[in-house]
Amino acid sequence: MKLVCLLAAVTVLSACGGSSGASSDSGIRGRAVLSPACPVEPCTVAEPPYEGSFVVRKDDKVVATVETDAEGRFEVRLAPGAYVLQSEVEAEALPLLKPVEVTVREHGFTNVTLAFDSGIR
Repeated sequence: MKLVCLLAAVTVLSACGGSSGASSDSGIRGRAVLSPACPVEPCTVAEPPYEGSFVVRKDDKVVATVETDAEGRFEVRLAPGAYVLQSEVEAEALPLLKPVEVTVREHGFTNVTLAFDSGIR
C-alpha cells in the first residue's frame, strides 16, 4: 500500500513539474543590443551588447524574466505559442525594449535580435 501511495505522489509531482509551460526543445534565443550606437548616420560603430534583463509575457502575464550575458546572448525555453518580449520596467526608462511579438513553434527555437533603445539621438 505504501508503494502505491508513493508512486501516486511521484506521478502527481511529475505532472506539476510542467506547470511553467516550459519545453525542453522549444523557446526563444538570440542577442540583445543597444541601438542606436551613434548619434548620426551613417554609423560605423557596431551596436554594443545589452547586458541586463527583460520579461517574457503570455496573455498579459509575465512567464519568464530573462538575463542576457556580457555578449547580449540569451536563451529561454518556452512551450509553443505567442509571446511578447519587453523591458522589465514599465516606465520609459532607458535602455528600453518596446514590445516585440514572437511566436514559438513546436520542437524549435525562434531566433531574434532585440534592439534596446540606447537614447542616443
